[in-house]
Amino acid sequence: MARVRLSGLRGGSRVHFLLAWVLCVLALLLTAATWLPGPNKVPFAAVGFVFVAIFPVFGAALLRALISDGGRNLLGTANSRRMSRFVRSLSIGLKCSYVAVFLVALSAVATGGGTAHDAKTDGHGGYYYTRYDKSERRSEEVVLTENEYHEANKAQARIFASLSAVFHATGGFLVLVAASPEATRRAENESETASGTG
Repeated sequence: MARVRLSGLRGGSRVHFLLAWVLCVLALLLTAATWLPGPNKVPFAAVGFVFVAIFPVFGAALLRALISDGGRNLLGTANSRRMSRFVRSLSIGLKCSYVAVFLVALSAVATGGGTAHDAKTDGHGGYYYTRYDKSERRSEEVVLTENEYHEANKAQARIFASLSAVFHATGGFLVLVAASPEATRRAENESETASGTG
């Protein structure tokens, strides 16, 4: 299989791929900022932006892959051998980038999973989050210290930002799948064959 090159992406595909990776890098920077000591310095509006951006960016990439020749040739269990050849044909830098995104996301979930809460302040200098007690069948407020409050907010931002990074990176991958050289070559060969017989 021919090596997948970013220079092979045309117009809309190139813009879509770059947008997905810009949002991925932004999400990774927000994730990294949650590991800084002290209070949460990450604006949740920024985390919300990269998270909400998943829907148009990843959604369009998925749609692009599903209706493309590349998607038909590479996606699905019957095409697992072609997909593995496609992944091997990615540049080393791109492969390392994908591995880094997934490692950051795993670390974010591992370090934030137990402490991520929708923590709030009560307006009187106290902090809490609400949890549902299944045995009592009612919600109850759990009091937090100031440090626990900051850690809960950082952990929540970390998980949302890192998952956003994974979806944006995957969106970029789907754009590459849609524009895969093998599918493009097949389509060109089919059009040449059709024009030669016509």
